[in-house]
Amino acid sequence: MGEWGPFKFGDVRVKPGSREQAEIDLGDDPMGNPMNIPLHIIHGSERGPTLVVTAAIHGNEMNGTGIIHQLAFGSDHQAGTTDDHIDPEAMSGTLILVPVVNVEGMLLQDRNAPDGRDINRLFPGKKDGNQSQRLAHTLFDQVVRRADYLIDLHTAPNTRMNVPHVRANLDNTTCKKLARAFGTEVILHSNGPEGSIRRTATDAGVPAILLESGTSNRFEPDSLECGVRGILNVMAKLGMLEGKLVKPRWRILVRRFRWIRAPEGGLLHTLIDGGASVKKGETIAHITDPFGSSVVSITSPVTGYVVGLATTPLVRPGDPIANVVIVREKKLQEIIEKDTQAGLKPREHVEEVEEDEIEDESGSTLDETES
Repeated sequence: MGEWGPFKFGDVRVKPGSREQAEIDLGDDPMGNPMNIPLHIIHGSERGPTLVVTAAIHGNEMNGTGIIHQLAFGSDHQAGTTDDHIDPEAMSGTLILVPVVNVEGMLLQDRNAPDGRDINRLFPGKKDGNQSQRLAHTLFDQVVRRADYLIDLHTAPNTRMNVPHVRANLDNTTCKKLARAFGTEVILHSNGPEGSIRRTATDAGVPAILLESGTSNRFEPDSLECGVRGILNVMAKLGMLEGKLVKPRWRILVRRFRWIRAPEGGLLHTLIDGGASVKKGETIAHITDPFGSSVVSITSPVTGYVVGLATTPLVRPGDPIANVVIVREKKLQEIIEKDTQAGLKPREHVEEVEEDEIEDESGSTLDETES
C-alpha cells in the first residue's frame, strides 16, 4: 500500500484529516445556468474504507438532507466546532455526503425529477439518455463506483409515515452486517426495486442499505437523531471511527409483513400511532362517511408492531392503512410492548440484543409491494 494521500474529486483535493465542498456537474438548465449536485467530503487522517451517504433522490424526502446536515455540521450548523459528530483528524477512510441528489425536485417539492421520472428506478443510468438517466449515470459513475459501502436515506410519501427502519438484502452477508450495525429495531429484507441505487450498487459490488424514516416535506427531530446515530454506528463498525455501537434492546429481521388495507372508501380515523404494538383482533381504525353515519371498524389480523401508518384521512378501497410486522415470540412481544408504552429510545452499550427473524407466510415481501 502506498502513502495515504489526498482524496481527489475533479479539481478538488481533500487533504488527510480535512473536509471540503465539491460538486457534480450536470450541465446547464434551460436558462443557461449551471446545474450541479453538491457534495461534502470528509477525508480521514488514516487509511480506511470509502462510505457514501445519499439523500433526497426523491426531492420531497427532506429528512435525509437534515440527517446529513446534522452529521456534517452538528446542531449549531457550523463545521469545526465542539458539537461536531466527526473530527476528520480522528477518522479513518473517506466519507462522501450527498445531501440532495434531486436538486430540482426538491425545489419543486416533488418526488420525481422535472421530467416526471423517478430517478431511483433508473440506475446505473445512461450517459446519453434522458435528463434523469444522465443524472443517475453521473452520480453512479463519479461517486457510487468509488465507494466501498453505501447508505441511502428516504422517507415515506406525504400520505404515510414510516417508523425508522432499515431495508437491506439480508441474503448478502455484508448488507446484513451493515443493517444490524445501523441500530434500528426493524430491518426489512428486500433486494430493492429494479433500477434503485441500493440494488444497483449492491449488484455492482458496493454493499448498500437504505434507511426509511418519517414522512415527506419536513425535518423530524426523531428521524434526524436516528439517522445520525445509525451512520455513526456503521462508521464505527467499519473502523472509520472509534467508539461502541449504540444498540437497540430488541431487533426484528422481517421477510414478510402485512399491509392492512381499507375495505371501502371514506374518512379514516386511526386509533394507533406508528411504532405501536398491537394485538390480534384489536381495533386500529374506523372508516366513516363524511357525516359519521356509517362506520367500518378495522382490526389487526396479527399481534405485532406497526412499522408504517397512513397519515391522510381520505382513503379509497384498497388504500394502505397500516404496515404491521407479526411478532410471535412471547418474550419479544413483552419487550416490545413495554418499550413502546414507555416510549424508550435505544440504550447505549446494550451487550445482548433480543433478536428474531420473522417469516409471515400469509404476508407480503417488500419487493412484491414495490414492484
